[in-house]
Amino acid sequence: MEPLVVETPAGETVEIDRLEYYLSMFTVIHDGGQETAIPEAYVLADGFTDGLHALGSVSGVNNVEALKFHVGIDPDNNHADPASWPADHPLAPQVPSMHWGWAAGYRFVALEGGTADATLEIHALGDDNHYPGETEVAASIENGMLILDVEADVLGFFNLLTVGSGLINHGEDAEAILVCNNLADHVFRLPGAANVADVTANVLDLALLPIENGAELQFGAACPAGTRLELLDLLGRSVQQVEVPQGVQRFRLTDVRPGAFLISVQTPKGRTTRRWIQG
Repeated sequence: MEPLVVETPAGETVEIDRLEYYLSMFTVIHDGGQETAIPEAYVLADGFTDGLHALGSVSGVNNVEALKFHVGIDPDNNHADPASWPADHPLAPQVPSMHWGWAAGYRFVALEGGTADATLEIHALGDDNHYPGETEVAASIENGMLILDVEADVLGFFNLLTVGSGLINHGEDAEAILVCNNLADHVFRLPGAANVADVTANVLDLALLPIENGAELQFGAACPAGTRLELLDLLGRSVQQVEVPQGVQRFRLTDVRPGAFLISVQTPKGRTTRRWIQG
């Protein structure tokens, strides 16, 4: 299998060697907002495969409007024995493994690869990361089977995520939370919808230089009117927001406590995001 090479919204060229993730707790929204749950449906998706996943049976569904889902595995089954499932079931033992262990349960997302200089490896776990999501779908009937067609954009996993000098997270917090949130909110779309790369074209280039209690931001061009800078923690929560004056090419961000952050710069042409560790 050839690696997948992408340019992320942060402007990094990342080679992806593995991308697998679980979805569960599906609900079809149909016929004017009615909701019909699909019990005991699980999907193990592979970012390198255009897959067809059987979810189960529904009745009384004519016009499908959307599909609800949850990231990962529901808590009751997250800590069950993988060997108890039939060999062809998504929750059965996998190669490479998607099960971390009895206490932690399954890997909700396994994202591996890196840049030319740094390793990327996120194995996201944890009942608290069982986030709900919703996506529009293109629905059709083929041979009496209801087909719900959605497209998954790998760049969605990299919303507010950068590899930097290396990123390894096997756990339930920080970047693990972020990729699970991204899977819920930024990956799925209608087939043929605009690509994330289109949105990030011509964004303002950005470099960071450390200074005392902060950083100096150096922009690749003069900031246009309406440029806004936002400092976020690794959970995507806003810590600080500021308007950047028009025409500025250097801007100092000060009075920042030590920690790991994301710096996001929004202009009328798009958004640039960088990971930053304040010592």
